[in-house]
Amino acid sequence: MKKTSMYGLVGLAAAVAGAVGGNRALGNYLYDQLNHPPVRSPEREERYPVQQEGRLWARSMEGFQEAGLTATDQMELWGAVRPAGRPGEHRWAICVHGYADTYEAMGAQGLWYHRAGWNVLMPDQRGHGRSGGACIGWGYLERLDMLGWVNWILRRDPEASIVLHGASMGGATVLMVTGGPVPRQLKAAISDCAYTTFEEEAKHVLKNSGSSLAPDVPVPAPAGLLFSALRKATLRHAAGFDLRDAAPIEAVKQSKTPTLFIHGVEDDFVPAPMMGRLYQAAACPKRFLWVPEAGHVAAVGADPDLYWSAVSEFLEEYIH
Repeated sequence: MKKTSMYGLVGLAAAVAGAVGGNRALGNYLYDQLNHPPVRSPEREERYPVQQEGRLWARSMEGFQEAGLTATDQMELWGAVRPAGRPGEHRWAICVHGYADTYEAMGAQGLWYHRAGWNVLMPDQRGHGRSGGACIGWGYLERLDMLGWVNWILRRDPEASIVLHGASMGGATVLMVTGGPVPRQLKAAISDCAYTTFEEEAKHVLKNSGSSLAPDVPVPAPAGLLFSALRKATLRHAAGFDLRDAAPIEAVKQSKTPTLFIHGVEDDFVPAPMMGRLYQAAACPKRFLWVPEAGHVAAVGADPDLYWSAVSEFLEEYIH
């Protein structure tokens, strides 16, 4: 999930609800807006050089291959693959971006894995970039997509050792994957600034920052009523998918996949304490990293040496 524009709260709820025709229409409107995230401008630069370099590397597609996958619900998904520079390399990193972005957002992570000699797969999540999709699942629907990509790798490389590495909604997706059965070749997971549940995150954004869930929806508190309208609309339109199913904190209670939890101390969009709660709830082998002075999805740029030192040490234990 990405930080969005800010709007005032006072007195807007009734006006907006009335303007769009009540709670049902409001829910439908929110659903439509959220499932068509804004396209990131190519001219928009990253705050940190490491992330800017990674985004431009991914965007260039130099040495990349394109990959396609049909999801379990017949959705057509797209991914960018950068093979390792040497034959016989069986280490794979699947780098998973967050809301309102594309595979390019994980360029810094992908470039690090590439330079370390790994094969790299960076998918566009459903509803984003070149992948299809009319409903974003906030990690719940996407968990099956990521398992599909894991199996895509295994069909080509049965000896693969795979790590899932996601940020924001991508981190939530990674954690949702680990909550169910996974192939033995999925060796580890890295979750960077994931939320505990989509419901909690959505309510936090609405209540504490006064922002909407999407730039064109200036809808204020009460956050609980707004989330309820959105949830009901999602149930109507998405074949019974319940937003409350997007709950990484419940998934990690069932996880056996070694997981590294990362969060920026200064993250006020996905509040930093959420990482502590995810870590405490996780039943798997686990480590954590706090990155000082890092905001949302900024840990890798704010202190790349600290970030990659922790990642390297973690991976050395589980991927050989």
